[in-house]
Amino acid sequence: MTTIDETRYVRCPYAQARDYLHESLQPASQSKLPQTVRLTATVPATGIELAKQVRVEYAPATDPMHFDEPWRVHWTPDGGVYPSFEGQLTVRADESYVCCTLELEGEYAPPGGAVGRAFDAALGKKIAQETAQNLLSAIAFEFEARYNNEEAAKHVERTV
Repeated sequence: MTTIDETRYVRCPYAQARDYLHESLQPASQSKLPQTVRLTATVPATGIELAKQVRVEYAPATDPMHFDEPWRVHWTPDGGVYPSFEGQLTVRADESYVCCTLELEGEYAPPGGAVGRAFDAALGKKIAQETAQNLLSAIAFEFEARYNNEEAAKHVERTV
């Protein structure tokens, strides 16, 4: 098994980001059908972009400290020799009140036996890490845009 532990800082306060994550994943976790998400990465040293549709399922998880609201995440690719992933997506508080961190941690088994493990050691893990970073960046972009729009709306309301 190969482990992934990627973090992305988000310019959005923790409380709002936690609510945004809950609001976006709660309906998906209750759905009988998995969501389809497009994951992307660039193969190192080649510039070749990979893109793959995956079926994603979410479920609430438990933080032993009862502070964060983690979500279990599992995705399975739609065909091809790509690994499935089992992990956790969590919003964590940052030292400041204006930022937070998104964290994706988990593991996957490279397909293809010994050849797959060799590919994973050479390039696969780097591709998986970039894929995780791209996913976290997309989520962070949505959170930051939503937060900025809500803050801008507050200023408009005050001037009216």
